Amino acid sequence: MVAKGSPIGFIGLGIMGRPMARHILQAGFPLVVHSRSRPPIDALVALGAREAQSPAELAAQCEVVITCLPDDETVRSVWLTGENAALPAMRPGTLAIDMGTTSPRLTRELAEYAQTRQVAFLDAPVTGGQWGAESGTLTIMVGGERDAYERALPILQTMGKTIVYVGESGKGQLMKLANQIAVAVGMLAVSEALLFAEQAGLDLNLTVETLCTGAASSWAMEHLGKRIAQGDLQPGFMVRLLQKDLQILLDEARATATPLLGSALVHQLYRHLERTGEARLGTQALIQVLRRLSGQG
Repeated sequence: MVAKGSPIGFIGLGIMGRPMARHILQAGFPLVVHSRSRPPIDALVALGAREAQSPAELAAQCEVVITCLPDDETVRSVWLTGENAALPAMRPGTLAIDMGTTSPRLTRELAEYAQTRQVAFLDAPVTGGQWGAESGTLTIMVGGERDAYERALPILQTMGKTIVYVGESGKGQLMKLANQIAVAVGMLAVSEALLFAEQAGLDLNLTVETLCTGAASSWAMEHLGKRIAQGDLQPGFMVRLLQKDLQILLDEARATATPLLGSALVHQLYRHLERTGEARLGTQALIQVLRRLSGQG
């Protein structure tokens, strides 16, 4: 297991990454951070973290390197192909963990390269949204070598409540894609229920409160249905990021001839928000698409 005095590096301090990194620091691990955005770096340095000027500089001084990045292109660049990439700078025996949602194919590519450097590579995507990241109650799905998972567990437990070892490299990402099917199609169910209630003249706050007590209850209804009722479309998880996940999912499904009709439909509905410049809204903004289809504007 990773000892408390071992320096941990964290790259990518966005909506999810910043609170995740903060939990590691507050648990007593020395933390080194790098990100494209200045404010979260300053906030964590004020709490006791140190800043690195590049992924390579961070990787060279850390026992464990963690990334929480938005897309495959960024993940590949930060870990492998970019100037001052992290993996080539990591020492033998260290541990690399990708906690974003990345294509399983890229995950396996990075794991194979890491092996040539005698570095263990884990894919450990998360679910639970901004709320779970802030509260340290994320569910974390881990793929890779079992002994590397055991080493990483004390760090993962600072960020998550449920840590699941799924299997070999890439399996964590596959589990996350299964999760995203339920997230996307579930968001459509919540949006349709609240659109119907709205059109019928029901109070949306009362509708959410009532539906959360019975068989219609879900994480999406409780957290995102409540935001819809309050007129809050700001992101806990952005449309553009879910769309990226759904594209990875549909590519994987196509390779295995798996029919995912609901996921494909939601992907098309969210495309409207991308085309109207609303891709940085929260995923609950799906109700806006349905409102427009119903003629509400």
